[in-house]
Amino acid sequence: MITSWKQHDFYQEFLMKRGAFDPRDFGVEMDREDFIDEMVNCFNDFVKGELSIDELLLHPEMALQFCNETKARTLWFSLPNDIILRAIMIRRKNPVA
Repeated sequence: MITSWKQHDFYQEFLMKRGAFDPRDFGVEMDREDFIDEMVNCFNDFVKGELSIDELLLHPEMALQFCNETKARTLWFSLPNDIILRAIMIRRKNPVA
């Protein structure tokens, strides 16, 4: 499959923007740092120190359960699963973020 440069550029920009999300884009009235803190707290409560985010992602059904429980806990039902998981990964990669 050959991808045109125009299509390639679109996907490159789309994927890059996903890492630079603003929680307000998803109806969450928090700044990014507070949002990441909340997602990490939800994650820590869910795994109770028994799994890393990397290990959770190796178990898609459990990751989906985590995302669903997080949405129910926070009442942010329109929050995409990838944003929930991405927030935790951002903190793992940059602990001071």
